[in-house]
Amino acid sequence: MAVVAEPVTTTRPSLAFERLYADANGDSHFGPLSVAIAERLFAPPARAFWVSPLDEAARQGFLLVPAGWVGALHPSPLRMWIFVLAGAMEFEASDGERRPLSAGSALLLEDITGKGHVSKVIGTADATLAVVQLPDN
Repeated sequence: MAVVAEPVTTTRPSLAFERLYADANGDSHFGPLSVAIAERLFAPPARAFWVSPLDEAARQGFLLVPAGWVGALHPSPLRMWIFVLAGAMEFEASDGERRPLSAGSALLLEDITGKGHVSKVIGTADATLAVVQLPDN
C-alpha cells in the first residue's frame, strides 16, 4: 500500500458522524463523533483533497436486511462502522433516542456490551449495508 503524503496546507472542518455506545451502566446512547481531515496528496499525481487518518480495520462485508425486519434489543455483535448503501434503517438506543439512517448515512456501532439497541428496516425496500469491523479497543 502506498504511503499517503503529508498534509498540504489547508484544512476543513471535521467530518461529523454519530456513534452508538454503552455507558458504565450498560445503557446505550447516541453521541457525536468528529473526524479530523486535512488536505493531502492521497493519489499522486491527482490533485490533493481532504483525507482523514486511516484507521485499522479487521474485516469488511455487506448485509442485505429485508423490508420489515426488526431486531429486538441487542448489543452490536461487533465494533463496526455501518454505511447504508440503499434503503433505510432506524436505530433506537436503550435510552429511547432514535436515529433514522438513509442511503449515504454512516453510524459507528460501539455498544458491544450492555443492553444494546433496537434496529429495524424502515420503508418498503430492503436495506443494503456495508460493514467495516474495527479492532476492539
